[in-house]
Amino acid sequence: MVREAMAGKVLTASPTTTVAKAAKMMAERDVGSIIIVKDKKPVGILTERDLLMKVVSLDLKPSTVKVGKIMSTPITTILPDADITEAARIMARNKIRRLPVIERGKLVGIITASDITAISPELTEVVGRPEVPASEAIEESVCEVCGEVTTSLYEVNGMWVCENCRDTMGG
Repeated sequence: MVREAMAGKVLTASPTTTVAKAAKMMAERDVGSIIIVKDKKPVGILTERDLLMKVVSLDLKPSTVKVGKIMSTPITTILPDADITEAARIMARNKIRRLPVIERGKLVGIITASDITAISPELTEVVGRPEVPASEAIEESVCEVCGEVTTSLYEVNGMWVCENCRDTMGG
């Protein structure tokens, strides 16, 4: 069940929070996303990729941009009593790596692709992580750090990265 694998403490912010504040909160908690809530209901998610693609790459000023303007929405969610395999299928179908967990309309947790593969390694392929030796390259995909489309990705610290990011990450 999703309840067994999810993280119960979820980082949240309102749509009026600045990107700078949200990014600082994410960094302090060492998480890759923050759920955006309005009236205690999740209305979107802000991910590291959103920060990169919608702020950094456009050279916008994080202290002036509100997360409500760049968050990914609508948000895909799952119930805590859903099967872990269903969570993996939803992630794969929607090409996402994080699923907020909702019970009676309230945010009660979040489950990630990493959470799923940690408790059910057999679902690795379902959530989109090909089983490739760490040193082996993957052809034509997107770097999880910089977002660049490249012909060679390498696994470093559980992420698929381009050669430049691999070098800066010490992989």
